[in-house]
Amino acid sequence: MKNLVKVVVALVVVLGAFALAAINIGLPSSGSGLLAQLSGNPTPTPPANTPANTAKPATPAAGGKTIPKTFTLDQDGAEGAVPFDHDTHALQNYSPDGKSPIACVECHHTDQPKSALKLPLKTSEREVVLTMDAWQKSPQKVNECRSCHFVATDIPEGKTMPTADYTERGKTVTKELNNELAYHLNCNTCHDAAAGLRPALKSKPGFATSTDCKACHSK
Repeated sequence: MKNLVKVVVALVVVLGAFALAAINIGLPSSGSGLLAQLSGNPTPTPPANTPANTAKPATPAAGGKTIPKTFTLDQDGAEGAVPFDHDTHALQNYSPDGKSPIACVECHHTDQPKSALKLPLKTSEREVVLTMDAWQKSPQKVNECRSCHFVATDIPEGKTMPTADYTERGKTVTKELNNELAYHLNCNTCHDAAAGLRPALKSKPGFATSTDCKACHSK
């Protein structure tokens, strides 16, 4: 029995000495901290002047701008508004021959240098040809069609409706390019050309030529 008491006393003394040594050399005093040290997975210490648990912000994609996917054309037209899928026309192979995306300036024709304009186009508002890449890098806004092609009954004060000369039945006529006519000329010319190059498009749901008004207009 005396020997057992001596062993217990000796064990208490050893443990006390170990605890004192731990305090002196700075080992963690809490159980969880000590377990972390012993397990080989200590809690990391943040570098100087860096807050703990602060994640770095994600690096934005190049450019970072995205185009509107859809919008409505000819909202004030007599035949009803036309839903337009901007995303497919701008990014997929929607050129008349179906081999490439439509160039931005096919619709946004003012967004190119004056030297690149072809009659009847007259207005230039950009020093470089508008492309997706040029748009990403430039702070310049791309104007909507009705910024210039106004509704015939609502021309802003101080503004003038653009005009163009066209040949109809052998005669040259000057027409005001209001909002509705500008859409018709641009959209119909492209769709008619696509139908001529790819006749199978005529059976595609939603596709229309200049004679298929109801396929585009909502009423």
